[in-house]
Amino acid sequence: MKARYRLFIGLGLVLIGGLALSFGHKEKKKVHPAAIETATAACPTIDDSNVLTTPSTCNGSDGSITGITGTGTGTLKFTWYNFSHVVVGTTRDLINVPAGYYQLELKDSSKCLAATKPYYIDVKNPLLIDTSNIVITPPGCNQPNGSITGIVATNATQYQWTDSKGKVISNTKDLTNVVAGDYTFIASNATGCTISGNYSVTNGSYAPAIYYTTITNSDCMHTGAFTAAFNVKPTDPLYLYSITNSSGEVKQSGAIGYIPNDTARISLTKLAPDTYTLTTIGSSNCSINLLTFKIGYSPLTIDTSGMHIKSDVCGQALGTIVGLQVNGPKPGKPATRNHGYIWLDESGKWVGQFLYLAGVPSGKYRFFVINDDMCSSDTLTFFIPDSISSASKPIVNDIKICLPGTVGLDVLNKDPDAHYQLYDSTKTLIDTSRAGYFSRKVANTTIFYIASKKGICPSPLEKVTVTVEDPGVTVPNAFTPNNDGINDYWAVTGLENYPGTEVSVFNRYGQRVFYSVNYTRPFDGRYNGADLPSGVYYYIIDTKKPDCRGGVTGSLTIIR
Repeated sequence: MKARYRLFIGLGLVLIGGLALSFGHKEKKKVHPAAIETATAACPTIDDSNVLTTPSTCNGSDGSITGITGTGTGTLKFTWYNFSHVVVGTTRDLINVPAGYYQLELKDSSKCLAATKPYYIDVKNPLLIDTSNIVITPPGCNQPNGSITGIVATNATQYQWTDSKGKVISNTKDLTNVVAGDYTFIASNATGCTISGNYSVTNGSYAPAIYYTTITNSDCMHTGAFTAAFNVKPTDPLYLYSITNSSGEVKQSGAIGYIPNDTARISLTKLAPDTYTLTTIGSSNCSINLLTFKIGYSPLTIDTSGMHIKSDVCGQALGTIVGLQVNGPKPGKPATRNHGYIWLDESGKWVGQFLYLAGVPSGKYRFFVINDDMCSSDTLTFFIPDSISSASKPIVNDIKICLPGTVGLDVLNKDPDAHYQLYDSTKTLIDTSRAGYFSRKVANTTIFYIASKKGICPSPLEKVTVTVEDPGVTVPNAFTPNNDGINDYWAVTGLENYPGTEVSVFNRYGQRVFYSVNYTRPFDGRYNGADLPSGVYYYIIDTKKPDCRGGVTGSLTIIR
């Protein structure tokens, strides 16, 4: 009675809670009816008592898992994951999927952990290989009559055999009339399913069974090597063997027999790059070419895939080359000029003896390797740059003026992030400018250099030539005509070297207030007998030379 009473109370609360939810929300979230259930169990539980698993065809997606139900609190949500934990379904039933492992996850509205269960969809009519009755028959002495029979491939309709090179040699279930070797059996059916297995046909007592082989390629001094191990049983005969090169020359011969608690081995060294044949003589004096192997050539090679070149810094010999690798027989130590890791600069000077190069200036460097056998690699050439400024080399036009005066050296390709440096003819720094403009007074033809600096190093220097066509003339830019006997005249000098020179002075309104030929009468700051006021005036000095036709102009200040 108490249990029934509690049940009625629980149902009432659920009903009241449901009504409260419906009054509190005007819209209901739409969900797939097959993906969500409503129940009242405490935590989610998966019920697969009526589960039905339908196999999938091979390479198909027609498998399914149906009949599963669940219980829990509130809304139930079903999620299916495949073996890679990728969502492949969100309904109770999982359909149209390939064979494989799947996991169902069931969540409800409670705070309980989700319930999970794994399931497996099998393959419909799977291919199976049964080798319980397999018979492998060795071939006769140098006869292609070996065979592999007795394999059973369930649900297979087609068969194929391939040799060790992948060549198809038979389309029957049994493999017959073959020589000793490794073979692959492939069975398939109409649905595209395949299954395969690898099998070996040995020479029986006519030749020893090879356990493993190792081959070491040769460098330039014939350092190739070959090792073979044989699985020889106590009942096997004593086998004779010989190893010959491609010219038929016997390089080694001997016998192979059973060794208690060990494996029979043969080893051959100092082999040149060539093709070799291992021949054995077994029972009934049967001679078989058991193995053909090739000794290749392993030259010294330099791997640059991990190389890193660090630039020099402003010519301080800080350049490095690291990360090189050498493949092949490497040199021992110590390294010398004709052995080991060798670095040469452009002049052929030996500058390094390690696998890396460090502490060198910008330039080209050659690297090669000579190993202990005196085999040499190819020579590689690398270039170490200098970490010069990232700003471009400035562009500045040459300047030609008639008379000595002040010129403006203006960079045409200004970089707002760069600083500019002015050097004299000896390349000594004399000025800096952020604006890329320099004002210099020039008395004679002069050479300047300008560089841009953006980072730690200046750019290459740009040469600028200022040509003064008529040098030796001095033109002051101010004078003080106050009759104190000091600087009372505009003291232009040197014009005597240029006969016929015309000198004119103008006020700011363009009125000429002074004119002279050959400047025999210097300007005293007066016009028509009256003192001119203090201020800035402008002059034209025309030497009448062909290269300076029109004269040179400038400003002149009268100070009283």
